[in-house]
Amino acid sequence: MPDSELHEFVEQTLVEGFLQLARVNILTGEYVYLKKNDELYKDFKDVTNIYDYMKRLASEKYIFPEYAREFIKFSDPAYVQGRVFGGERRIVCRYRRKLLSGEGRWVIFSINAPKDCSPHSPWAVFGLMESDAGTTALTAAMSALSVIYHKILDIDLVKDTFEVIKADESERPVGNTGRITQWLKSFADEGNVHTEDRNVYDSFTDPEKILSHFARSSARISCRYRRRCIGGGFRWAQMDILPPADSETGGSRLILFVKDVHEEHMAELRHRQELVDNYNRDALTMLYNRHTFHADEERIRCSSGGMITVLYVDVNGLHEINNLLGHQKGDDMLCCVADTLKNYFPEERVYRIGGDEFVMLSSRLNEASVERIVQEVRMTLSGNNYSISVGAASGESAAIYNTVGAAELAMRRDKSEYYKDGQNDRKTRTMNEELEQMLTEKQDEEYFLSLISSKYAGVYYVDILRDTIRYIYIPDFFKKMLQNSSFSFFRAIKLYARKYVKQEYYEGFSALTDPEYLISSMKDGQAIIYEYCKVDMVRMKLKISMSPDTGNGKCETVWIFTEDD
Repeated sequence: MPDSELHEFVEQTLVEGFLQLARVNILTGEYVYLKKNDELYKDFKDVTNIYDYMKRLASEKYIFPEYAREFIKFSDPAYVQGRVFGGERRIVCRYRRKLLSGEGRWVIFSINAPKDCSPHSPWAVFGLMESDAGTTALTAAMSALSVIYHKILDIDLVKDTFEVIKADESERPVGNTGRITQWLKSFADEGNVHTEDRNVYDSFTDPEKILSHFARSSARISCRYRRRCIGGGFRWAQMDILPPADSETGGSRLILFVKDVHEEHMAELRHRQELVDNYNRDALTMLYNRHTFHADEERIRCSSGGMITVLYVDVNGLHEINNLLGHQKGDDMLCCVADTLKNYFPEERVYRIGGDEFVMLSSRLNEASVERIVQEVRMTLSGNNYSISVGAASGESAAIYNTVGAAELAMRRDKSEYYKDGQNDRKTRTMNEELEQMLTEKQDEEYFLSLISSKYAGVYYVDILRDTIRYIYIPDFFKKMLQNSSFSFFRAIKLYARKYVKQEYYEGFSALTDPEYLISSMKDGQAIIYEYCKVDMVRMKLKISMSPDTGNGKCETVWIFTEDD
């Protein structure tokens, strides 16, 4: 075949692959059709400028809406000129357009520029090609990726080149460049990377480090940084670099992705902070815990110096409150003390370092200032019938362990005075009065008498739905049963029955551990009275009645054990 015929055959084959083909002056927008499709051309015969042609396609809704935003960019001369004169030889946009019949059709729009294309020789070829099924699937995938990714580049770090698969306007540096290293650096130099993340970004995009990694491994590498958004502000983005599926380890060709991960990253940061808080804080009071206290002690000891003031606090009467009023009352007291300390020392570090022990550390306040504030703390707590023993000391940061010890010793002296002056007795009487008032309000004198009569072997408030207990009087042996039963009243009472109740009474006693039976038996306000004999032949009487406090999801009952004369 002669060369002329071969050239004509190749040209014809290439042209046949396009629906439309035009030679375009990208400076002026004038164009000449090399091939046109009458169905696509019919409504645009009067248009002489390629950019006007693109605008009309989009504005008259020939382009499906989800692709119009990307397509309309090509109606802007500056956009097209910037990319072509910036060195891009082939630019592709895939979209779905309507035919005159209204039918949708997948097409590929491309700009093909010769190597010498420039403002002095501004001619390029604009082509429109029908998309096949494979390309359609690829387009759908690319559309999905375009929602996720800001930038997808095919890069070669040895040749220092790149091919744009996708790049938002916000990802393109102002100065156009044909080198990937320049692009990545210019992007950051223009303020698109948060200043606090610049070192991380620069280190990650170092070509030598990237090539060194992929010479050893094909594993993806990732970096997170804050990226400037259009309109200002920063959002977290993630850059991933990995080799293409068809490349070998050690190759210089790589794929670079950038995607928005702001919500995901912020949720991760919140989760990390929650884990840190759970590790560093006391679950009940939300003050810093003993672990954090010891870590801070060591940090202060190793610091550059200065004075530190320590306040050591011990709560008076926690044991008595737990025994007489229940653990919930004890927890309420601890939370009240914790909140009061935090309110009066809002800028200091406050810790719960033990069951009823608290510590405050301050590099701002001296010992005299702390003691003045403590007087207000005491007055506030006394309004809730709570009292504390305190000790304060100041010293050099390097000797913080000695200062903490001095503050603890001062607290011990204060607590000794508390007991010496009989304040503990008065506190116990106050709690007894509070308990008496509580029981009187329930209008059941028998409950209160059980506290002061040796006749009673045990008095408990039991929520039979929640299987929880708050006791008024409890013998030591039953405390241990509760502990062994993880404070489940019904499990503990079953242990009691197996160990102490004679066999012939066991079945009847066990029926009392069925919540449904108890509720049905007391539905009319009737009390349950069950007499039984213990294995030591001591006769007992158990009275179970509904508490006036029942309601709002609670089914509280009162259990009174007495020895039967």
